Amino acid sequence: MVSIMRGIGLYSYMVGASIRAQLQYRYAFVMNILGWAMTYAGTAVTMWVLLYSFGALDGWIFWELIFLFALAVLSWGVCMIFFFHFRSLDQYIVNGTFDRFLVRPIHPFFHFMAMKFDVGAFGQFLFSIAAVGLAYSNLHLHWTWQWLVFLGAVIGGALIQGGLLVAISSVAFWTTRSERLYWVIMWPLKSLMNYPLSIYPRLVQLLVVFILPFAFVNYLPALILLGKTGRVFAPFWGALSPLVGAIFFALCFRFWMLGLDRYKSAGS
Repeated sequence: MVSIMRGIGLYSYMVGASIRAQLQYRYAFVMNILGWAMTYAGTAVTMWVLLYSFGALDGWIFWELIFLFALAVLSWGVCMIFFFHFRSLDQYIVNGTFDRFLVRPIHPFFHFMAMKFDVGAFGQFLFSIAAVGLAYSNLHLHWTWQWLVFLGAVIGGALIQGGLLVAISSVAFWTTRSERLYWVIMWPLKSLMNYPLSIYPRLVQLLVVFILPFAFVNYLPALILLGKTGRVFAPFWGALSPLVGAIFFALCFRFWMLGLDRYKSAGS
């Protein structure tokens, strides 16, 4: 118990140091937040243009698409705070600076996770909270127990996306390079989930439900939250998002630890 509390204390101290370091450049900090928010707002405008021409996308109207998109962005913001910098793990391995995480009195995984607390992710929060609020109002939703599903989707989505980032980074323990896999795997999957899963081929649907479970990030929970019916997957599957996220993250963490056991310093 003492060691756990000590680890939490060290983790909190490093997170605080990371936040203070980023706030030293306040103009860059504010512009980073606004930049992310405007980027996602641009995607929302693209959706509006798309729906202006076609009216609906496979039965999904504009505000339903905005909600689907904003739910994914919200969980991605949580993921970014804790796990986004894992994509640069290969740089520490190549430079030989990862060794310092092995000699300090805290678990290497949590030490690396606490190294940077990306407050720039607040740009995602700024956009997604505003977008969810507008969608909730325009769709005339009235949630009660559905708020628990919403919270579970945010937690599960963050664990699923964070788990994949962790798994991708662990490849560097074998190959010394992994960041390019982020652009090959992570970015396409994130972009894929901006739209309803039902518009994609069955093979893609099976992939993002049973292999890389990104359907649990937003699409399946949105079926419950918006009162929609899925053609293939029952809406209640969306309630499993936090469970799927926890299992997927545990598997990815195990893969990361397997890579750590095989790690050999690349020098400096």
